[in-house]
Amino acid sequence: MSAVTPNTIELPADLLAFAEERVRTGNGASVAEVVREALEEKRLAVLGAALDEGIADIEAGRYVEGTPEELMADILAKLGLAPKP
Repeated sequence: MSAVTPNTIELPADLLAFAEERVRTGNGASVAEVVREALEEKRLAVLGAALDEGIADIEAGRYVEGTPEELMADILAKLGLAPKP
């Protein structure tokens, strides 16, 4: 795991009680760990959903081919932001 930067967050009373209960029942070493694990689970779920959507698009033929540079140039051109030669 990368370095941890200390910070403070405020949780609504119901979420704090839930996190404290998780710690009390041995499902986390601290409230901070419970929150960290919940955020990591959410992050992985969002990434998984994006991956599933991308795979579905490819399977349905909704994609374009090209290098990242070519694709970025096309996007910039469509936005009228094409780089100057």
